[in-house]
Amino acid sequence: MTFSVRRHRITLKEHLRMKNILVTGANGFVGSHLLDLLVKTEPCAGIFALKRLNANMRNVEHLPDGAVTWLDGDLCDPRSMQQVVSESFPDEIYHLGALSWVTPSWKMPSAYMQTNAIGTIHLLDAIMGVFDGEDARYPRILISCTPEEFGDVDPAKLPLTEDSPTHPVNPYAASKLAQDAVCQVYHASYHMPIIRTRAFNHEGPRRDKHGALASFAYQIARIEAGLQTPIIDVGNLEAQRSFTHVQDMVRAYQLAMEDGIPGELYLIGSDNVYTIEQCLKGLLARSQVANIHVRTDPKRVRPTELRYLIGDCSKFRKLTGWKPEIGFGQMILDILEYWRKRVAEDQK
Repeated sequence: MTFSVRRHRITLKEHLRMKNILVTGANGFVGSHLLDLLVKTEPCAGIFALKRLNANMRNVEHLPDGAVTWLDGDLCDPRSMQQVVSESFPDEIYHLGALSWVTPSWKMPSAYMQTNAIGTIHLLDAIMGVFDGEDARYPRILISCTPEEFGDVDPAKLPLTEDSPTHPVNPYAASKLAQDAVCQVYHASYHMPIIRTRAFNHEGPRRDKHGALASFAYQIARIEAGLQTPIIDVGNLEAQRSFTHVQDMVRAYQLAMEDGIPGELYLIGSDNVYTIEQCLKGLLARSQVANIHVRTDPKRVRPTELRYLIGDCSKFRKLTGWKPEIGFGQMILDILEYWRKRVAEDQK
């Protein structure tokens, strides 16, 4: 017996094994690593990836031809989201698409709210429109939120837990808290199987150079290539964060999709806690150039800064058995090697 699925003929056995996965934000830093994982571990899945028109595809150009089906769309455009959901008809959705760089959010708060909160409404409404009927089977949906929603927490109230109160202090965090609330509403009102996560700092190759660690590595790589004087511009170096390699984080997302309980919130992160200054020193220690000077650039200092982002992630670990496998030192080296390669490629 054969079935027609998206105009392709498949066997009954293949039909029973097939799963469609949609990833938003797929060409971004985290999304590209998630695609790497899905291509390796979901060989029978139809993997669909949302991208905006004229998107930068550098992070995903290494993927094998045909491994991923790219769909043009925009979270801010409800009609395009209806088309994307209809064409992919997903069993699972990893919703990673967002404006996520904190600093510009003070200058364009409406854009952040429109993309992160209203864009999520567009996605969820599209799902309702495609999977309609009394016996609708909605796809499982993983939402990637942020511990920035907790705000600047008193050290006496650390570590953060899923029950810690939220108090956002920047427009990015406010837009993600609104996204979080929207998802709670759609789960409660329409029984959508939404799994909410707040992932602590995760770093690695492909992070845009606007991120702190990526910015440091980019500048070191330029200094090593003779393209910049041996001075690194930095912002606040005192903030403490727990750091996870991005490859460990996307593996956690996959486990959350598989084992997460709809309606629940899960904090995800490692026990590796470092200041931004310690991260910078780790990168400088691996530099090929000695005596690089560090200079504070006022433009890199945010109006409000979170001093601590440290959480208790035992709820998620007990559920899934997940734990980080890649150490802090390897993460630092991976970031630096990536930017060395990028800088060299850009000079050709």
